[in-house]
Amino acid sequence: MPYNFGLEGYVGLALYLSMWVAFYLSIFKEPVYGLYFIAPLLPVQTVRYRLNEYPLGGSVVSIIMIGMAIGLWKRGKSPLAKTPWTVFLIGFGLFTFASLIQGTFYLGENLGSFFSDPRFNDWRDYFTMIALLFFTAATVTTKNMMQTVVIILCVSGYLLNKSFWGTVSGRDFSAYSDDLREEGGMGFAGVNGLAAFEAQFGCLMLVLASYDRRKLYKLAYYGLGAFSMICLMYSLSRAGYAAAAVGFLFVSVFKNRLLLMAMIVFGLTWTVVVPNAVRERVVMTNGSTGELDHSSEMRVTLWEDAINLFASNPATGTGFNTYAYMQRVGVYKDTHNIYLKVLVETGLVGIMLFFYLLWSLWFQGMKLWRTAVDPLYGAVGFGLSSWVVCAAVANFFGDRWTFLQVNGFMWILAGLAARAMVLNKEAIDAKYAPQPEAQVEVELVHG
Repeated sequence: MPYNFGLEGYVGLALYLSMWVAFYLSIFKEPVYGLYFIAPLLPVQTVRYRLNEYPLGGSVVSIIMIGMAIGLWKRGKSPLAKTPWTVFLIGFGLFTFASLIQGTFYLGENLGSFFSDPRFNDWRDYFTMIALLFFTAATVTTKNMMQTVVIILCVSGYLLNKSFWGTVSGRDFSAYSDDLREEGGMGFAGVNGLAAFEAQFGCLMLVLASYDRRKLYKLAYYGLGAFSMICLMYSLSRAGYAAAAVGFLFVSVFKNRLLLMAMIVFGLTWTVVVPNAVRERVVMTNGSTGELDHSSEMRVTLWEDAINLFASNPATGTGFNTYAYMQRVGVYKDTHNIYLKVLVETGLVGIMLFFYLLWSLWFQGMKLWRTAVDPLYGAVGFGLSSWVVCAAVANFFGDRWTFLQVNGFMWILAGLAARAMVLNKEAIDAKYAPQPEAQVEVELVHG
């Protein structure tokens, strides 16, 4: 029986007070303390809900980032760190903001109430998440800080998994039912958001285990990765299964060939080792009658509608985040495919920018991996690339891209990769720099 000390009601207050302590430390000590505080809270939306009853508690991420920005400015640094993506992301932000305004006119809304429009709030939240890249790159200045952030991400993932497993472990998975599905701490990201996170996080753990030479750490990474895969299995999300399969295949081809053998064995035996509810969930795509189940059929309907809508606005689309307000297919507010959503709302221009963003995140991660002189830098780079691969697959079946709970860690990883590139270059330059002692000795000889 779990211990209960009667402190459950004080968790929200403790988090709220901790928020202001982190805010203070970010300004007057080290800005990275703010990142240490908000990073573990990103996936657990339900924990952040506890702050909503306190003044400004619902804006915890923004408040801490303001503290980090002030701390950086006090030290003569800019929160807009120089990274391989800085110029592009500024342009991407301006384009989507213009698209946001375009969407206001498309929906026939009044521009005077623009800043109170829910669509503006969604755009702001989206780029608050992306800003984590810059704040991470600006505040994480040493390898030790980088290692600390990685450990914090791992602890956060473990707590999310522990909470989910504590909820579903007592359920009967002998037959599939929608009632078995559970979003855990993901809040409004839903169970499919949880599954996407587990697939991405599990791949990251596998990468970290492949690079860390310390046996205890390696074992912990493998164990946490396995825990994530168990949680993914019981999420009953076919999109999550697909994302994990492609992500693990990517890691096995480029780094861990033994994993490929394990995947082959699992592919031949999975119907024996997984619960019956999982088997039923996987095979119900075609059903016993050979027809699509309701979920798959509705996705196809939404995709067809999105393609038809795109044809009428091919260049720049209908405007950022407009599809949700059109009520085109029943109560559904999403195209259930991020690529079609971007295509419909921002047109050919927007989808090309989005594809470039995905490619650039993946490419820069691989570039760091190939040139890294330190295993941690290589793990961060390859971990970023593997995360993007998983995300690219998961988002084919719905929007898992714009949720802070699902992808906040990816932008932190990108920030760590940007800092690792700088530290890696400094290490390479130092390695090949002429030694002062040697120069003095040469001068004495010739003298």
